Amino acid sequence: MGKVFRPEDMTRGRKRVVEEAVRDLSPGIREATVRILESWVGKESKERLVKLLGKEEAKRLIKKIKVIC
Repeated sequence: MGKVFRPEDMTRGRKRVVEEAVRDLSPGIREATVRILESWVGKESKERLVKLLGKEEAKRLIKKIKVIC
């Protein structure tokens, strides 16, 4: 279920990392999550993620992307 990122993945850009991080989500949720992450506004976007994914899943996803980026 989890995804391990290699150092080479970081050279491919943030978009690739985000797409890999949300791979385990259902297609509709994945697209909405990617749109939120691409247009990140801060607290507002975090609240939208929590509303869409739930508190724990949003927290996990944000932590995963922050560690990677």
